[in-house]
Amino acid sequence: MVFIFQIYMRKLLEKSNGAGKKIASFLNIFIFVLISVIAFLFLASEVSPSDWPDTFKTDEILVKYKASSEAVSIRIDPGEDYNKTLNYYQKLPMVEYAEPDYIFQASIIPSDTYFNNQWYLQKIKATLAWNETRESPEAVIAILDSGVQIDHPDLKDNIWTNKKEIAGNGIDDDKNGFIDDVNGWDFINNLPDPAPKFKDGFTEEGILHGTIIAGIAAASGNNAAGISGVTWKAQLMPLKVLDDKGEGGSSKVIKAIDYAVANGANIINLSFVGFGYSKSLDEAIKRAYDAGVMVAAAGGNELKQGEGNNLDASPMYPVCLDGSDGENRVIGVVAVDTLDQKAPFSGFGGECIDIAAPGVSIFSTVVYSPQNYILDRPFDKYYDGYWSGTSVTVPMISASLALIESANPSLTRNEIIKVLFDSADDISRLNPNYLNNLGKGRVNLAAAVNKALDGLKNKSEKLLVAPQAGYPSLIKITNQEGKVENEFLAYDKKFKGGVNLASGDVNGDGQPEIVTAAGAGGGPHIKIFDLNGRLLGQWFAFKETFRGGVKVACADVNHDGAEEIIAVQGADGDSEVKIFNAKGQMLGSFYAYDNKFRGGLNLATGDIDGDGEMEIAIGLGAGKIPEVRVFKAIGVMQSQFLAYPKAFRGGIRVAIANIRGGTQKNRAQLITAPAGGGGPHVKFFDKKGNLLSHFFAFNSNLRSGVNIAKADSDNDGLDEIITAAGPGGAPHVRVFKANGRIVGSFYAYEESFGGGVNAGSLKVIK
Repeated sequence: MVFIFQIYMRKLLEKSNGAGKKIASFLNIFIFVLISVIAFLFLASEVSPSDWPDTFKTDEILVKYKASSEAVSIRIDPGEDYNKTLNYYQKLPMVEYAEPDYIFQASIIPSDTYFNNQWYLQKIKATLAWNETRESPEAVIAILDSGVQIDHPDLKDNIWTNKKEIAGNGIDDDKNGFIDDVNGWDFINNLPDPAPKFKDGFTEEGILHGTIIAGIAAASGNNAAGISGVTWKAQLMPLKVLDDKGEGGSSKVIKAIDYAVANGANIINLSFVGFGYSKSLDEAIKRAYDAGVMVAAAGGNELKQGEGNNLDASPMYPVCLDGSDGENRVIGVVAVDTLDQKAPFSGFGGECIDIAAPGVSIFSTVVYSPQNYILDRPFDKYYDGYWSGTSVTVPMISASLALIESANPSLTRNEIIKVLFDSADDISRLNPNYLNNLGKGRVNLAAAVNKALDGLKNKSEKLLVAPQAGYPSLIKITNQEGKVENEFLAYDKKFKGGVNLASGDVNGDGQPEIVTAAGAGGGPHIKIFDLNGRLLGQWFAFKETFRGGVKVACADVNHDGAEEIIAVQGADGDSEVKIFNAKGQMLGSFYAYDNKFRGGLNLATGDIDGDGEMEIAIGLGAGKIPEVRVFKAIGVMQSQFLAYPKAFRGGIRVAIANIRGGTQKNRAQLITAPAGGGGPHVKFFDKKGNLLSHFFAFNSNLRSGVNIAKADSDNDGLDEIITAAGPGGAPHVRVFKANGRIVGSFYAYEESFGGGVNAGSLKVIK
């Protein structure tokens, strides 16, 4: 309507002159504004906020409880009525307010001075990725190179700090074999300062190389100075393995790789190549891979007949150190130009190369040291360009891995790499002479980040609760606020011996099943149910006459695509750990203690060391010392430690939770709680038994014990800790963040019930 009126007035103006034209012009403006206001009011009266697309999230709301200092997110599952759920929480007496989780769209243009010089950020779609995530503060990227200027203004805030080391005291405080290694290590000069040294014979490339690489990966972004890293925030661990000429031996690289693994790096950046195969270096790469670390390496710049080196014909290292067993231990990176065509100098190949990234005309951070010269030119710049080579491609991949992990911390190492590869842009048509020799394509960071986020959107995790004793075997499926979504009896309604439970995709159909085991007094009866409570299978895990109760957990320990059921005896039994498939066929077993052991065990499963293999954690039951043991599924013990004072005899409950992400640095932690008799003291340990943190789940005077589980109940990719009071306490279930902050609380059964509550989780794929 406004557009038609403007056409009419334009014609009137053309026919008018003098005063008439002024009047027509005034009327044009006045009526345009009037019609616009009327149209706006009309539309506002006809369209409600619920009609506007993408104004708020339809799968969650924000709820502020009167007893809490901040609002928490409440998930709404597909099929639930959004308005009905919102109205339900708004009317709860303990709720101060409930509101939609409104959506805001970021539009990122960094304020960094030289951002326009970084064409490659647009090419890999980093700017679009930053609308979703632009920082990866938990990621530790080890830069094995010629040294990094750690006080560079665009790098200093992102340099890794060894918090266990005290600077300058001449003592190896953390006992890692390196004195004063606060910010990394110089393996060339055996010093704690990993910066370039300007030793005699230094070259410009040798001095600058490591700082260039560090800046591409993680220069501080949007700080009104310098450049933007692919990730704006990460922990750069500088390890100097190349001298000031840019050369170094494999012995230094090996030591640095082992240092990076031992000190928590989860990404290792290798922007260098050589032709000599080193078995020792191969083994060091394998150690890093086995520890769950991601390794990225350059494809090489050696020209052969004007096209770069064919790595299939002439392998280079470390890019080709993938191992002989089919594992892809090193992410090999090829360089492409502004048109996504292979850079003329770049190596290529079907075996060693995995992905492509821009590798020409790259602008980055450089070493500032004006007192040093080369060919009468001082090192008097903080930023410079333009650099080319496969070296500069690698930090783009390292930082991309960090951002993928940041977007979805639940992803494992292998899942992160798969996301990177599967989201790459196909550039084969632009490179017909190099089909299948440039990896999966050129990295597309925006697609990778969104693919990682989709992994969160496509699942939801529920809580499972069951009575520990003194109540019919009523299993409940709830959200973190205790809203019941389904419930069913696991055993005969007369049985009140309690139910132990677990969940997992035990039949390989893509959806989890609920696995139950009878508590003390019942037979060793395992049952498998679907989400609707329909019985799918049942069998006995131990002799039918055993009445000590059975504890269960689920994990895919043999990599067959279906999770296995692990079972132990809960009391008055031996220490055999049995592994079954869904049909009740025993696939393996081992003993956690010797054959003289008589007592009970608690158990949990999870990948505690980030190597892609599921571990089995065992906590001793009541009457025994408070010991925890961690085993591989084949029965090899990895560690053992006391979780509480040795005199405590109440038994130990265990869980393994991913509270900081999936890779080596952010490996899962082992959680413990007293099963009975002690205070409600929840503790967090690493796999070696080092205490990391702790909190009290209930009032410190509670002595009923705490049953624990883990669940990503708010769907952020990190696990929450589920706690439930044991026998003698109220049927109180609480959901905690790893820092001890409560995000959910409810009574699982009638408040008068005091038989204790067992807790678990259920991961549903949408």
